Amino acid sequence: MVQDEHSLLRENIPAYALGVLDAPETEALESHLRTCESCRNELAKYRAISDNLLMATPPRQPSAALRKRLQGQLPSGQKVARPRLAWSFGNLAAGAALVLLLFINLFSFLQMREIQSQQDALLQQIRTNQFALSMLAYPSTQAFPISEQNLSGSVLLDRDRNTVALVMWHLPELSEDETYQAWLIGADGSRVSAGVFRPQQDVSYTTQPIYAKQDVSTFVGVGVTIEPAGGSEQPTGPRMFSVDF
Repeated sequence: MVQDEHSLLRENIPAYALGVLDAPETEALESHLRTCESCRNELAKYRAISDNLLMATPPRQPSAALRKRLQGQLPSGQKVARPRLAWSFGNLAAGAALVLLLFINLFSFLQMREIQSQQDALLQQIRTNQFALSMLAYPSTQAFPISEQNLSGSVLLDRDRNTVALVMWHLPELSEDETYQAWLIGADGSRVSAGVFRPQQDVSYTTQPIYAKQDVSTFVGVGVTIEPAGGSEQPTGPRMFSVDF
C-alpha cells in the first residue's frame, strides 16, 4: 500500500478507537489492520487511553454536534469538488455527427413526404381521367364544348347517372391563396357550389368530376370562377367560362 493511503488510514485510528468512524472507513481500516502491525500498535495505544478515560469518568454518549464535528474532520467527511465537464475534440465531433445525422433524417423525411404528395396527386389525376373516359363510353353522355378566351375543353353530362365532368385545357396557374371553383347554374340564375380544384403542375389538361347532390336535370349549366383558397359560398371572382346544358 502506498504511503499516502497508509497515512489516511492511520489518521482514522483515533476515531475508530472512539467508535465514531463511519461504516466504509471502518471496513477499510479493519482490513488494513489485519496486515499492518504498526497500525495495530497505534490502535492499542489509543484504546489504552480511551479505557483509562472511561474508568476516570462516567460513561457518556458524545453529543450530536461533537460527533458531527469529529466526522467532519475525517477524510471521508471532506467535500470533494465535482469535476467540471470538459468538452474535448472527441465530444465536439460526436455532437456534430449527431446534428448531421438528425439533419439527414429530417431531409429524408421531407423528401419522402414530397414524393408521397406527388404520388397522391398522380393517383387522383388517374382516377379523374378514368372517370371522364368512363363517361365517354356511355351512349347517354352529352358533350358541350368549352371555348372562351384561351381556354378550351368539354363539359360531359350524363343525366341518367347524374354525373358531370369538366375536361379543360391550358388552365392558368393560380397563386397559393387562389383556387378554381365550379358552380352548377339553376334555371333562376342561382349558383350551387360544385367543388374547388387546382390544375396539376406540368400537365396541360385538367379533369374535374362533379358529383351533384341534386338531380343535374334541375340545372341549366355549369361555370368556373377564380375564388380565394378554400372556396366561396357564392361566386366572387373572375369567371373563367360558363356552359349551358
